[in-house]
Amino acid sequence: MTTYDHEQLAKLLAALPPAPMGLVAAAQELPRVRQSLDDLLVRAREDAELRRLLVADLESALAESGIRPTPRILDEVRTRMRRL
Repeated sequence: MTTYDHEQLAKLLAALPPAPMGLVAAAQELPRVRQSLDDLLVRAREDAELRRLLVADLESALAESGIRPTPRILDEVRTRMRRL
């Protein structure tokens, strides 16, 4: 295995192309989305009507909460809803 010092690693990293903007934007948004999901599911645990709305039309309920309902997010919420 080759070992590198900090300067060599910096040069190698600098030679890489920049990350795609979509990937950067998604990574920047991830903490906000996670917090929004956590907040929504805490509310759903305490609010039967919200739980009913989430079960009846998950995509719309998420969109109304400011969360873009991607396939991954939908899967995550469905998994977490089973634990409520």
